[in-house]
Amino acid sequence: MSIKIGDKNKIKNSNIGHQYNAPPPNKNKTFVERHPILISFLVSLVVGFILLFSFWKDIIDWIEKLF
Repeated sequence: MSIKIGDKNKIKNSNIGHQYNAPPPNKNKTFVERHPILISFLVSLVVGFILLFSFWKDIIDWIEKLF
């Protein structure tokens, strides 16, 4: 590439404006990275199921006794 400026002035093999390319994104995402809403829904179901058990009353009573 050569650029002619004015009277017989030449700039040879010049680069005007460098282009920097970012590396391509990693396409090997895990299942959790591809489906965050589904995972959060499943986690909330599991936590809700655990909170249904009756032993939580004993834990709440123990915490209330501390204060």
